[in-house]
Amino acid sequence: MNPAVEQQRKQESPRSFSAVKLIGPGLLVAAAGIGAGDIVSSTMAGAAHGLALLWAVALAAVLKCFLNEGIARWQLATDTTAIEGWCSWMPSWVQAYFGLYLVLWTVSVSAALTGACGLGIATLTGGLVPRPWGAFIHSLIGGSCVLLGFTAFEKVMKVLIGTMFFSIIICAIFTFHDPTAVLRGLVVPSVPSGAGTSVLSVLGGIGGSIAMLAYNYWLREEKMAGPEWIRYVRVDITIAYVFTAVFGMSVMIIANQAFHVPAVQITNAQAVTRMAETLRHIIGPLGFYAYSIGFWAAVFASLLGVWQSIPYLFADFYGLIRRYPRPARERLTEVTSTPYRLALLFITVVPLPFAFVDQPLFMIRTFTIVGSLFIPFLAATLLYLNNFRIPAQSGVPRNSLLTNAVLVFALVLFALVGALEAGLLPK
Repeated sequence: MNPAVEQQRKQESPRSFSAVKLIGPGLLVAAAGIGAGDIVSSTMAGAAHGLALLWAVALAAVLKCFLNEGIARWQLATDTTAIEGWCSWMPSWVQAYFGLYLVLWTVSVSAALTGACGLGIATLTGGLVPRPWGAFIHSLIGGSCVLLGFTAFEKVMKVLIGTMFFSIIICAIFTFHDPTAVLRGLVVPSVPSGAGTSVLSVLGGIGGSIAMLAYNYWLREEKMAGPEWIRYVRVDITIAYVFTAVFGMSVMIIANQAFHVPAVQITNAQAVTRMAETLRHIIGPLGFYAYSIGFWAAVFASLLGVWQSIPYLFADFYGLIRRYPRPARERLTEVTSTPYRLALLFITVVPLPFAFVDQPLFMIRTFTIVGSLFIPFLAATLLYLNNFRIPAQSGVPRNSLLTNAVLVFALVLFALVGALEAGLLPK
């Protein structure tokens, strides 16, 4: 254990940690993961299949909860990030796969999030701010906000989180009309014909994918290290994914009422505006603005979360590839470091040309499917690291039978859904 970290741990124990600050990392991960992925995957699944895939939302939240807990437990046991674990204990091809995937994911997610922010601000302003320029401006604002530092970033995120959650929940309550269908969609898993891609999109989009790795770095920002934090971290993560599940289900309920029930085909041009207009019809002007503000807050929170967290991964991975010593790598992951700022510049600039591509929903759905490919990789590596490489003397438990069962289930589930969509299994 790093002596400096050990001293900080003693100075700031779980007992002295405020409840508001404690839930910060989990809610930040939830917000970074929710945004465009959750809203669009839930909207398109609800529009196409009604409430039949509510179970997939719940399942995605449960799987991501176990995966994030595994990431956190590795950190608390070893004082190293998941990326450090892969580079230290896994074959070199794992590093190569992750590096290539990180670049591909960053391009797809940055294009998706800027497009979603453009949709959000265009709807909220009635087209006064055009979608392409709204997307362009949000990317630049996101990069600028991150440079203000972690404390300012965290405060802005908490405002956006509260806004998006209560706005969307209010809208879902007013569109809730068929409790039997909701219950059936939750407890009777089914994959309607042609819904395999929707399932993958929901599993990839709900609760985030690669952005979950940011939890390691936000734990460091909050000075959490050691086995005494396990119970608190588990509560934090559970709260985050209950929040995620409720949010995703709410969006699917709204989409069912706006598109599936009236049998309206969803399109790029009307996806967000029709949802808002449906709520205007049901609730009045409050419904229109509640959904519009909630959608914008969700996608902008996701953009800020990704813009702040992904440069950590690039900087950390760069230091590991260059075989820098631990203190030097920790300096690389500071917001003021050159590698961090270069990565932030990359994620801010690379989506700007995509802002003018007139297929925002396609880009967002592509990102959620690309994100889903990371889940089995993460599950497989956590099965190895957290079963065999957590030191016995760390005081942090290795995987339980339940955790192992869930991680194996995630691997099998993605294999089955992929085979189903490829036509290798009967639908």
